[in-house]
Amino acid sequence: MPFFEFPHTRTYDSDLGWLIRQCKHNADAIKVLQEWVANAEDVVGDLQKLLEDVAAGNFPEEIANAIREFIVDNFYDIVGDMTKMVFFGLTDTGYFVAYIPESWDDIEFFTTGWDVNTDLMPEYGHLVLGY
Repeated sequence: MPFFEFPHTRTYDSDLGWLIRQCKHNADAIKVLQEWVANAEDVVGDLQKLLEDVAAGNFPEEIANAIREFIVDNFYDIVGDMTKMVFFGLTDTGYFVAYIPESWDDIEFFTTGWDVNTDLMPEYGHLVLGY
């Protein structure tokens, strides 16, 4: 292996011009990053103000319109999800009835037998849900 007087042959590593160009490039990159951070802080501040307004009930017009459109487009699904309750009552002829939402069509409602309470068959008169 031949002996070299200098530890390396790439002179640009120790070139002052190259070092200055790298510093300038880094300074430009830092400026771009600082501008991006400032813009992001502005956007976050705007979003925070918007959330505070919405929480206070002051909906901007575009959000109110979007909510209105969503409710109109999904009204039946929303009501269907909200009305998953069974109501019990009596018919005009005196029969016990369970009113169930249409979304529960896959569930079968029935009783176990006559509506009497006996010691031999205590399950009589119980409402049973089957699916």
